[in-house]
Amino acid sequence: MTTYNGVIFDMDGVLVDSERLYLKANLAAGEAQGLTLTAADYAPLAGTTNATARAFYQKYFPGDRAQEFLDDTYALVDEYVAAGDLRPKPGVAELLETLQKAGIPLAVGSSNYHTMVHRFLAKIGITDRFSAIVTGDDVAHGKPAPDIFLAAAKALDIDPTRALVVEDSVNGIQAALNADMTPVLIPDLRSAEQVVQEVGRPILVAPDLLHIAELF
Repeated sequence: MTTYNGVIFDMDGVLVDSERLYLKANLAAGEAQGLTLTAADYAPLAGTTNATARAFYQKYFPGDRAQEFLDDTYALVDEYVAAGDLRPKPGVAELLETLQKAGIPLAVGSSNYHTMVHRFLAKIGITDRFSAIVTGDDVAHGKPAPDIFLAAAKALDIDPTRALVVEDSVNGIQAALNADMTPVLIPDLRSAEQVVQEVGRPILVAPDLLHIAELF
């Protein structure tokens, strides 16, 4: 019998190859406002909520300019998605089908906006694979707080200690650990070594989504 009674997936950088779009938009929006940003500047924001990102950018943009910067970023992402730049991560369809056929409950737990999460999942045609979808709009505290993942486990009616969480970011891994769940890292923008070092403890690491099935 498997150790896990359900799987909760982050979305950005795990199910859809969107973190690269956000990074690209982030750098472009910064350049347009005279600010040179780097991938390292963006890294701490992966997996966080809009409120956290806005607070982070307050040190660069005073007053309402931080939100304006984020609005510009999201507008650019919308342009990229409309142009067909949003892609599923390799192995998504195969893994979801395998887990679904095995009768394993599946959920999405994302810090992103409700509308964005549903839009992206629909765009790549996998919305109906999930019994529950929890977003940053649905909870009081985003990652690294455990709220999103605990809400997803509750929606799946599973014990949090029996949930496997698939993540790509430090914030997401920490949220899973804070929820007393088992995280597995799928590296995306940052290497596994970078993420594990920042988390500060050993965690499961899989090279890609298809290897997740081996944990069941």
